[in-house]
Amino acid sequence: MLIGTVAAIVSSLLYFYISYILWNKLASTNSASIAWSRSRFLWYVIIAATLQLVSFSGFLVNTQFINLDLSIVLSLITWLSVITLLTTNLKQSTENLGIFIFPFAGLTTILIFLPSETEIITIELASHVLLSIGAYSIMGLASAQAILYSVQEKKFRQKKLTTLFKSLPPLQVMESIMIQFLAIGFILLTLSLITGFIFLEDMFAQHLVHKTFFAILSWLVYGIFLTGHYKFGWRGQIATKFTIWAYFLLVISYIGTQIILMYII
Repeated sequence: MLIGTVAAIVSSLLYFYISYILWNKLASTNSASIAWSRSRFLWYVIIAATLQLVSFSGFLVNTQFINLDLSIVLSLITWLSVITLLTTNLKQSTENLGIFIFPFAGLTTILIFLPSETEIITIELASHVLLSIGAYSIMGLASAQAILYSVQEKKFRQKKLTTLFKSLPPLQVMESIMIQFLAIGFILLTLSLITGFIFLEDMFAQHLVHKTFFAILSWLVYGIFLTGHYKFGWRGQIATKFTIWAYFLLVISYIGTQIILMYII
């Protein structure tokens, strides 16, 4: 318990420090004003992610059950987002997406120590849970990419690019990465819904109907956009709006359901 607590505190502080570095870059108009070492930055992220895993892994799984209380799931989602960000960074310079991911990672890392109701499921449902969390994580990155793309495009048109946006990949590359995230996330979300119908006794039971409804609604919005993109060439600001709204519905499907179960029903 002590090791997990120390790991969570150090990980959270590192995430907030990394966020501070990125936000300084966002506000700066002079790249020479900020000492920047990309390799050191990435090592900070690797260390923070490793410590975050240590902090929540002991709470997540035992020999028979998986603990799915809200704070642990949120920590797992942000951890997977950070790992995905690190993986994509091997080919593209995507670390600046962390301006959205790292603050939430820092917050969720310490949330697991707050009192909460434990919600456990059997190992048999693990595939559904992991697919769902994977979809949340990938779609979260797609949404962060969509927000950055939208702001970058507007600043480009206004010729007011800051140091951060000048350091981002070209708009075409940014859009391509976003679409890749969406396609992968859509596949995971589809598999999550399928496994949910297979492994859950009733996806439309009272305690699941809110989650199922909003998850299917989000899946439809994602599906409509991807169809429009590949068939009709939808892109640009249309892509960002679909991505952000679909993720908003996906977030409601889990967090909104947890709030309903905890405080309303």
